[in-house]
Amino acid sequence: MHKRARTGLATAAATTAVLAAIGTAAPAHAADETPARNRVLVVVVDFKDAKHSDPDAVKQDARKEYFGGSQSIAGYYTKVSQGAFTYVPAAEDEVVGPYELDLPQNPCDAGAVNKAAREAVLADGYTEKEDYDSISVLQPGTGSDCGWAGLGSVPGPNTWLQIGDDGKTSKAATVHEFGHNQGYSHHERDECPGGDLGRCTTGEGYSGKTPMGGGGVGVGFAAPELISRSWLPGGQAVTVKKSATFTLSPLYGGAAGGVRALDIPLGKDRLVVEYRHEDPSYTDAEDGNLDAAIEGVHAYLVPEGNYNSSRLIDPTPGEGKGKEDAVTSLTDATNKVRVQVGRSGGGSATVSVSLGGVPAPDAAGSAKQGNTTAPDPKAQGGEGAPASEKGTDAGTPAATADRAEKGAGAQDLAETGGSSATPLIAGTGAVLAAAGALFLYTFRRRGRRHV
Repeated sequence: MHKRARTGLATAAATTAVLAAIGTAAPAHAADETPARNRVLVVVVDFKDAKHSDPDAVKQDARKEYFGGSQSIAGYYTKVSQGAFTYVPAAEDEVVGPYELDLPQNPCDAGAVNKAAREAVLADGYTEKEDYDSISVLQPGTGSDCGWAGLGSVPGPNTWLQIGDDGKTSKAATVHEFGHNQGYSHHERDECPGGDLGRCTTGEGYSGKTPMGGGGVGVGFAAPELISRSWLPGGQAVTVKKSATFTLSPLYGGAAGGVRALDIPLGKDRLVVEYRHEDPSYTDAEDGNLDAAIEGVHAYLVPEGNYNSSRLIDPTPGEGKGKEDAVTSLTDATNKVRVQVGRSGGGSATVSVSLGGVPAPDAAGSAKQGNTTAPDPKAQGGEGAPASEKGTDAGTPAATADRAEKGAGAQDLAETGGSSATPLIAGTGAVLAAAGALFLYTFRRRGRRHV
């Protein structure tokens, strides 16, 4: 009989361990407020004709990558959410299995794997909602014709990871797929020459400013993604209602408090502005300090208020890195909006916002007059409601591939789910078509080109 963690002592202990390990990276309120906890059931599965060469090693590595302190996947989400959210193990042993599924490895059928894995854990006594909130399936990758390293429902409770012969779980892949579970789309960029929002070209590559846009786990989520989950509390995200000048703190790290993101009306859309700066309070052993590769003021278009599907506004041609695509000014003549960066660097930035043609006052502090309302993102929908990837470029946003393993035949492009023909049965009983319901995501090893 299995040993379930549920929401009892084991779950509480796992949460406390992550918060304690993060230390100064955890926000001040994390110690006295209980974070939202998603109980994830990590499941190792085998196929009839393909098995993990060392399932115990797979489980040991997965425990470390999912739940092993501040550098784990749980620790990453605790950090970027300012302690508001984390993942905890649903099982006392943290990772369960291996379960042999009555399925062949090929053809690739993610929906069938999910259904069979759910049936296997149910037979072992794990019931969705009673015992777990989400399920993450680790399946053999060697010899697979699945063209992905990981995938996840958007939003929803399901993730899949292919594990290679080394038995390693990719932290980058899992953080990305859990981002899809949060409802986040792949994060693209628009080219807007000179910061002119009337001349933008949509869909020119990926942002590099979030795990959803090829940034890997060395960067945090972008401000619109944080706003969508209410992870910028206490006035850190400000809705701009009148012309003003703001002093922005870094999106991650720095002194407590302060304004970290501006949410600006742009007709039926929104414009979100943030300041990014290296955060030495959170360090990953392989990727270094959080946001070390990003600097400067960056801006995002939020189409029709959908913060889960924002796009980077890039004033320069081509995909820039670090501070190359930081903005210095933005202009929208149609909506009479102008953003001007007065100073940026050293841990803060001064940004002036002019609305309706009214010039912004010079003094930073004018922002206190009428600009304190936090953004009001659209409510998160239920499971499913996936964004289609039809017509995307052949280059998927690839995270920095920390030990990411591809199954044989993996491609460096986003699929539309053609190899996942079996409908995915969601925990609510709703049926989601696997084609289009999943983001398929591939990675290359560290040091090789990724797109």
